[in-house]
Formats: sequence, C-alpha cells, structure tokens
Amino acid sequence: MPSLLRTLTPWGWGLSLTVLLVLTVVLARGLGLRWDPFDLAGRRLEAAQHRVETLDRDLAARRLEVEGSQAQARRVARHHQTLTAVATTTARTLERTEQADDAEILLEADRADRLRDHDRELCRLAPAICGTAAPDPAG
Repeated sequence: MPSLLRTLTPWGWGLSLTVLLVLTVVLARGLGLRWDPFDLAGRRLEAAQHRVETLDRDLAARRLEVEGSQAQARRVARHHQTLTAVATTTARTLERTEQADDAEILLEADRADRLRDHDRELCRLAPAICGTAAPDPAG
C-alpha cells in the first residue's frame, strides 16, 4: 500500500479526495445530516409561507366578489320581477279602463275605484315608491 500512495500523481490525489468527499456527503445525507450554511431551506420555507398567505388573501377576495355578484344578481332579479308585475298590472288596468263603458265620462265612482285599486296594487308591489301608503301586511 505505501507504494500505491507514492505512485499517485497530483491528479490521482485530487480524484481520490473528490471521490472520498462525494462518498462522505452521500453517506451523511443518507444518515439524515444536513448542512445549509446559507439557510436556503429556511428561505424557501419563508417564501412558500408568503405565497400561501397571498393565495389565502386572494381566495378570500374572490369569495367576496362572488358573494357580491350573487347578491347583485338577486337584487336585479327581484327588481325585474317587480317591473314585470307593475307592467302587467298597468296593462291589465289600462285595458279594463279603455274597454269600460265609462271611459269617456268624467270620473265616476266605479272608475275612481278601479284607479284606486290599481294604485293600491302598485304600492303593494313597490312600497318604496309609495312613501305615504302603508304596504299590504298580507303581501
């Protein structure tokens, strides 16, 4: 063996040390030893936690946007239903009024009752428009 050590050239010594170093590192890692002088694992963990926090905030914002959109859609649908009911009631009343025998006569009791009924129906459908009228408690 001493003759083998004398016969190694500088390249042979370098190669031997490199192989020995690689084997030592592989064996140490296999045993669970870690060497991180620049704390790269800690930095990666911190960056991952920051990304998770950012994604959580974005997810919460998207949830609020969806809830707001759904609430807006419900309000728009309710508004359209009210508009449709008002238009239907108005058309029905106009048709009855135009076909009535007293359409050309100044307001009589029947005609005034029809108009009053129509006004009550409109106020029941849209109580915010009729500020002074009491809404229908059954509706």
